Amino acid sequence: MLSSVKTDKQRIANTFGKAAHHYDKYANIQRYSGNKLMDLACHQNGYLVLDAGCGTGYFSEKWRQKGKSVIALDLSHQMLQVARQQQRADYYIQSDIEHCAIMPNCIDIAFSNLAIQWCDDLSLAINNLMTKVNTHGALYFSTLATSTLKEVREAWHQLDNYPHANPFLSVDEIKTACSGYQSTFFTETVIERYSSLSALFTSLKGVGANFVQGERHKGLMTRQKLRDLEQVWQTTSGHYLLTYQLVIGKISHG
Repeated sequence: MLSSVKTDKQRIANTFGKAAHHYDKYANIQRYSGNKLMDLACHQNGYLVLDAGCGTGYFSEKWRQKGKSVIALDLSHQMLQVARQQQRADYYIQSDIEHCAIMPNCIDIAFSNLAIQWCDDLSLAINNLMTKVNTHGALYFSTLATSTLKEVREAWHQLDNYPHANPFLSVDEIKTACSGYQSTFFTETVIERYSSLSALFTSLKGVGANFVQGERHKGLMTRQKLRDLEQVWQTTSGHYLLTYQLVIGKISHG
């Protein structure tokens, strides 16, 4: 995250916890990003995988299907409950990525799909994960960069002065946070299209992405606010757009 305000990790856990039981229904961008990451990581040698920020364990299960032993780690107790109920991993740890208590040098593959953007200090998160990865292993991660949810920010900015979407690091800032390791990065912009704003916001809420750090407007989304947003939201061919700027990286000890 790019902010001087410390992220309220308990509120993040609660927000994602509320989304846990319907998360997989709405997790289209998470699925897309995770599949890209799996394609990058699938040839990495090793047996023990850490799925850092595992959510419901969808990709933990994918790794198990490849014959790996998987540690599923997430900040949300409810997310881990869903993963455990589905038997998607071998071990389950409720923890913050920045301070996860795992033995050093024991992980072959650290896999983190759209999770590290919730960390206060990306450098700390990367360094902590890399202390867990052995010398022959690697960290594969995806995260979100500056342009993500720009339509949300631009539309709301015309209506009030409250933040309605989180700021994200630039690609250069993400690369800088990973300095000191051998690294490779890919970027991709994905644009989702919705037939209505109601469907767009339902999708964001469905994956817990309605969390906004810092001072925020606590009023409900009323029909009038939705109509006001519809007036200012940029549409294309009658569709409401939502941008995600993906950054996918591989980091190793070199």
